[in-house]
Amino acid sequence: MAKSQLLKKKLLISLIMKLKNLFIFILIIVGCDKDPNSPEEKPETIITFEKNIENIKSAVRQTKDEGYIIAGGQGGQAWLLKLDKYGDEEWQNTYTLSDFGYTRAVIQTSDGGYLYASWEGIVKADSNGVEEWKNTNHENGAYPYYEDVIEHSNGYYYAVGGPGGGQAQFVKFSSSGAVLTRKWFGSNCEDDIFRSITESNDEMLVVVGEKSHGNQSFDCAFNFMYYKDFWILKLKKNGGVIWEKTYGGPYMEKADDVVALEDGGYAMIGDMCSHNYNISTCGSVAKVLYIRVDEDGEKVEEKSWSGLNFIERIPYFSITTTSSGGIAWTAEHKNKGSWVHKWGPMEDTTTIYTNGYGGFDINKTSDDGFIIGTWGGTIIKTDSEFYYDEIIE
Repeated sequence: MAKSQLLKKKLLISLIMKLKNLFIFILIIVGCDKDPNSPEEKPETIITFEKNIENIKSAVRQTKDEGYIIAGGQGGQAWLLKLDKYGDEEWQNTYTLSDFGYTRAVIQTSDGGYLYASWEGIVKADSNGVEEWKNTNHENGAYPYYEDVIEHSNGYYYAVGGPGGGQAQFVKFSSSGAVLTRKWFGSNCEDDIFRSITESNDEMLVVVGEKSHGNQSFDCAFNFMYYKDFWILKLKKNGGVIWEKTYGGPYMEKADDVVALEDGGYAMIGDMCSHNYNISTCGSVAKVLYIRVDEDGEKVEEKSWSGLNFIERIPYFSITTTSSGGIAWTAEHKNKGSWVHKWGPMEDTTTIYTNGYGGFDINKTSDDGFIIGTWGGTIIKTDSEFYYDEIIE
């Protein structure tokens, strides 16, 4: 019995040695097949840059070819600029809408074209920037007053804005630009506005903005703009309300942008001013305000940051997600710089750029960096830590 076990042990050791030798032989063969002159594989370098485009209020998005589309105004007209991934110009074009308004709404559509929204209407352009259609129809106001636009996964376009006699509006467009649905929300004599729209995690719609909460005994001459709440609604695809929430205190809190979160819920960014009925104090006490809600609109997190340069009535905040599961936002710092900040379970960092005045738009890019549009027209492409190292004239 002992001899049998010893024999088995010797056979096992012999088999292991043969397998070891075979493995070494394979490694030698693979090594010989490798071309000694072939370059070593290296991780792709993240492209970063700063580019001054001599524009104001630059909305920017990354495109499918890893370039960028920028919207703003030139010569009193609406304007689009296409850059490649290195920040070099590919084309630009103007459209018969004025650059009136603080537009931050430009997207690339599923057909490779572009959609631009402003206070005076919406323009659809093809992949080369050639205008396909525009819609300037409006109700209850001097302008359509669109603040944001998206393409839904159902193929329709949705825009939001206001004010229509003080009300916020929701509009559904066909792919050819026809208005299919227009709905109004809020009070006729207040100052309610939708600022941003996104597709919800269950393919419905989430919109945010600012809703007045002034004492209802005041007449319509009351200045409601300083008495607002964060306003978030979940809507059906025809504009029907699923739920509606407001968050804020007795003074002013205004939501300007919203992003759907990968782990559920939505993050909003805006400003707050606890002015205690003295509006002039907002210049010193205004803060950036972030609120996160769950899928039912219930608040789960709130945080504010001091240092904001307060600009009356103007939407100038933007929010996006980070690769680590947090959020990044941009605004204008009181030192007149573009202010970007990351916030999340493992990060709380801020950066201030002195070029481009205040931050206007921020979006995560495919390399986990960020593309930032500013008030002064400067476009900044950064890595995941807000760093960039090339200035393009």
